[in-house]
Amino acid sequence: MECFVHADKKYFPEHNWFEKAISYPYKAPTIPFTFKNGKFYRGIHISLKDRVPILSIGSNRSPYQLKNKFGAKENLCVTPAKLYNSVIVYAASMSAYGSIPATQWPCEGSVSDLNLLWLNYDQLQIMHLSEGLGIAYHYVELDKNTVTIQEVNYSGPIFGYISIRGGYLFDGNEPLRLKDIKSNTNTHSSINEYQALNKLFLENPIGQNSLESWLKKMISNKSIRLSLIDKMSQNSFVPNNVPWKVIDVKITGNNIY
Repeated sequence: MECFVHADKKYFPEHNWFEKAISYPYKAPTIPFTFKNGKFYRGIHISLKDRVPILSIGSNRSPYQLKNKFGAKENLCVTPAKLYNSVIVYAASMSAYGSIPATQWPCEGSVSDLNLLWLNYDQLQIMHLSEGLGIAYHYVELDKNTVTIQEVNYSGPIFGYISIRGGYLFDGNEPLRLKDIKSNTNTHSSINEYQALNKLFLENPIGQNSLESWLKKMISNKSIRLSLIDKMSQNSFVPNNVPWKVIDVKITGNNIY
């Protein structure tokens, strides 16, 4: 097994709080990778039997974020996948660490390069809490034939997380695609996280004169962040005729949202 080096700054950068916010959704390999017994390997090196495949549309596709959520010692695996007839756009929300997160958005004819995160039952519960289930995101089962899997022989259901508030309509017009998520369509304009946050800051400066001071305020003051999310909700849109169905899940524990 070929092991990546944990000190590899490409996949395990030493971001400060500001860099973490503006660098979403972080770098991700285009090949399968595995966390196993505290090491990070190229390829599939654990059994995927009895694991739940989660379509990773944002930072859950990156080793950096997975290490943040699970630590390096949890055994889990990520494999490439393609998403059809949906693109990945900015959600009408803001994470606790200051990023505008992603959500899936129907777009006929599009193909997006993503991946699947294979989780056991306990890891799935951790993921639910990290996604703000029932508050920020719905847990969903994706329609058959909307995702194709590479490297793995699997024909069962595929799951994911969809923003409860839908996509944020920047400038009051349309949701914008995440520039760092590769897609074959130009149906929606794309920008990176820094540009998206700067747009949101200029729309809602709350007395701050720089993106950095504004973000620090959002991260340090939850009530201000939630107030901004409520305002974003007034300028958002939940799509119709969606290729997924919401699954009712009961969870216990502290939701990080």
